[in-house]
Amino acid sequence: MQKIITPLNNISTRSNRVTLAVTITIIGGLCFSIQDAGIKWLTVEVAVLQIIFLRSLFGMAFLGVSTLVTGERISRRIKRPGLLLTRTVINILSWIFFFIGLKYLPLATAVALFFSFPLFLAITSVPILGEKVGLRRSLGILVGFIGVLLITNPTSGIEWPMLMMLSAAFGWALVANITRILGETENTSTLLFYTLFGFSIALAVPQFWIWQPIDIQTIGIIAVVTFFGVIAQFCLTKAYSIASPSLIAPFEYTALIWSATLGFLIWGDVPDIYAIIGAALIVGSGLYIIHRERVANRIYRTLK
Repeated sequence: MQKIITPLNNISTRSNRVTLAVTITIIGGLCFSIQDAGIKWLTVEVAVLQIIFLRSLFGMAFLGVSTLVTGERISRRIKRPGLLLTRTVINILSWIFFFIGLKYLPLATAVALFFSFPLFLAITSVPILGEKVGLRRSLGILVGFIGVLLITNPTSGIEWPMLMMLSAAFGWALVANITRILGETENTSTLLFYTLFGFSIALAVPQFWIWQPIDIQTIGIIAVVTFFGVIAQFCLTKAYSIASPSLIAPFEYTALIWSATLGFLIWGDVPDIYAIIGAALIVGSGLYIIHRERVANRIYRTLK
């Protein structure tokens, strides 16, 4: 009887982990959309580096409170400090690129370009995680990049904010794969704390040149935006640490719906037909890539 129950329990446990990862990914996507709209609103009057710096300080404060709720301790000893430092540096650059691109692009366009990251995720998983990308997934990646080209419309000249957003997507793909490795030895709160701490240290010096006084209302908006951002980051970091990045990534596409809605309600943005088709191709290719990932995993388990 024990031999029958144990595999069933293992299947149930894996299923619960996948369900949890998908659920918190969707919640994280919603929170990120709210954060992005708030950041875009703030960049009209406040410098990007100042926003990220204040966001990091608020973020550490919110994280300290959240650890009391979740019970996760922030570890002082890191088993892979070099890898964590690499993840933090890439994360900082990704956020800077993202917020700069967000400042100059319509919200829906910015987010659609950023969601090309599953394409980069599939590519970078080869050298980082040792995964194999076959012919079919390669074709899926190609279709996704065609979608990127439709959004950027290179015939009229690619705008530099679009390149910023694509750079952010590439960086986030690297971060997601590295998180998968670090998640084996470090908990979510530890990873998030050192990321925010790294942001604060790295961006403290530039404040001597770019700092400008801000009123209490703006500080309040930054605090609210940070709250949603920390919740989003916690959700996605947790999701990537308990499930495969290629499984989680497609569910982040729900943020496209929230972003398009917020962009229309706040700024009246309406994506053109090329942006819509391009976004559809990116989403479709991402979903196909995850399908092929599951097929490859089933074949691997059968052969094993």
